[in-house]
Amino acid sequence: MRAKSFSFFASIACAAIVLTVVGLQPVIAQRPSGTPHPRSQTGQKRISTMATVNGRPIARQQLANEAMRRFGNDVLESIINKLLVMNELREQGIEITERDINQSIIDKAEKFGLSADRYLKLIESKRNIKIDQYKNDIVWNELALRRIAEAQIQVTQEELDERMTFEFGAKVQVRQIALTDLESAKTLREILRAEPESFEKLAKQHSVDTNSAAMGGLLPPVRRNSGFPEFENVAFSLQPGQISEVFKVDGAFLVLRCERLFPAEELTQQQITQVHQRLVEEITRDKLRTSAVDLFRSLQDSAQIINVMNDPKLSKQLPGVAATVNGTKVLKNQVAEECITRYGKMMLEVEVNRTLLVQELERKGMSVEQDEVTAEITRAAEQVKQRLPSGEVNIDEYLAFVTGNDKSKVDFYIEDQVWPTVALKKLVVDKIEVTQEDLDKGYQANFGPGVEVLAIVFQDQRSATKVWKMAAANPTAEYFGQLANQYSIEPASKNNFGQVPPVKRFGGQPELEDEAFSLSKNEISKVIQLGEHWAILFSKGRTNPQVADFDAVQDELYKNIHEKKMRLAMQEEIRRIHDDAQIDNYLTGTSQTGKAMVRSARTVDKRLPVGTHRQ
Repeated sequence: MRAKSFSFFASIACAAIVLTVVGLQPVIAQRPSGTPHPRSQTGQKRISTMATVNGRPIARQQLANEAMRRFGNDVLESIINKLLVMNELREQGIEITERDINQSIIDKAEKFGLSADRYLKLIESKRNIKIDQYKNDIVWNELALRRIAEAQIQVTQEELDERMTFEFGAKVQVRQIALTDLESAKTLREILRAEPESFEKLAKQHSVDTNSAAMGGLLPPVRRNSGFPEFENVAFSLQPGQISEVFKVDGAFLVLRCERLFPAEELTQQQITQVHQRLVEEITRDKLRTSAVDLFRSLQDSAQIINVMNDPKLSKQLPGVAATVNGTKVLKNQVAEECITRYGKMMLEVEVNRTLLVQELERKGMSVEQDEVTAEITRAAEQVKQRLPSGEVNIDEYLAFVTGNDKSKVDFYIEDQVWPTVALKKLVVDKIEVTQEDLDKGYQANFGPGVEVLAIVFQDQRSATKVWKMAAANPTAEYFGQLANQYSIEPASKNNFGQVPPVKRFGGQPELEDEAFSLSKNEISKVIQLGEHWAILFSKGRTNPQVADFDAVQDELYKNIHEKKMRLAMQEEIRRIHDDAQIDNYLTGTSQTGKAMVRSARTVDKRLPVGTHRQ
């Protein structure tokens, strides 16, 4: 069980989410069997060149080939599944009309307080998906599965009660110490038996769950029916101040201390009715996801499906065919065009960036060698070796780790991530310098003293000032924690009664750091502005340096800082190369005149004699 990191005090890595849609048919589901994919048969003229990069073309076939290599199997599977669902709709006499789809969109929009038009525009802009694709693929698919499966889906009273208990039932907040060794856990438990007040200190020193360790083992309130019954049972068996025996969950040996109990929320009958309606919809959606998997499996088992695309022998016998579904042919160019429709923009961006890097390497007389690629993979494996099965640097294990044990993805990982990384490093490595100041700051940020604080985060200054006055009138840690639980808009500090990881120097929030380090123990800060939010702190005192000997960590610091500077330089380099380039993207209908070309034109203009003009 892990506590969420406090957003202003911890570094958060964000991952872009790509929405993968299933299906391809039009909004009217009643199409004759075997009708080709509508988007591939619209009669619209297809452009043969998708983009040019400094005059070098990227052909449609090149883009299709790369998209097919990466996504062809998934897209083919979705096409097959869609055909199977259509046939099932036809057999059951179920019709999904455009009116059904439009009403579904209206219902979705109303949940967000939007009109249907506004909702569709947001879908198009935020998810980068065309409206007709959203209707034809996503909404149609949801409705089709619901219509087929809804007769088999029922929400039981037991399921409803479990969800009600999870959301509104009693909760308990605990601290934990997580260890990987049973004997070590038992030893710590004996120490805690004699010195229960040392729990927070021992959690910081020994717990392998770094997120909770940073806060003395404190976790967000534990709920019933969260999916960890063993953990829940132990937590709910404790009273405030009690310490559990050692128990095992998912390979870790845990010891808990109960901090506080929260009674179940009391709801009015009207609130219960509204909540029941919402929960029934949520549980139904969850069941539909499971039913969709079962439905596809059932339909696939009863259908005659031949995957031609992945069989070299059949591909020769049936050229141009990707698969047959109950005798209906799915063509390769149909799959290729669907790959472009779904992934064309993303893949074109990859190809553009790859072309830019190739051109820059050629311009500087450089190239990426195989041993450099291998070295980069080894370096990356070194960073995660503790998460590999053997716990050692092993390239094969690492590649299995990053590809989810899918060997077919190894080449794509090397082409799309490793090769560009090596190329950019070659272009910027001579620019990287790690100074003594960098090392000093790195030491302070990673190993130096910190300030242990409670924090409350606010949406606006007025609320912050109001609560600051309340806290100043009763400047105790307990009262400040209660205020955090009542007023903080940040989930971790709210759930943890203000407790957040210690504030360190050079962590990226200088205003916050300066204020925290200026406080004496048990002193409340001024109101601090943090971007669009505001915060107040309560100091619980300084923490000791984690490592007192700078020389002991200097090499590690140098390595980490050099890598971070390298990453920043690489980002800046690809941005510069991109901005300097002449890129015409015919898929998106966009074009940019490179800054290098603009600078060159200005230089020529300055050299022309007075009174002359460029043609």
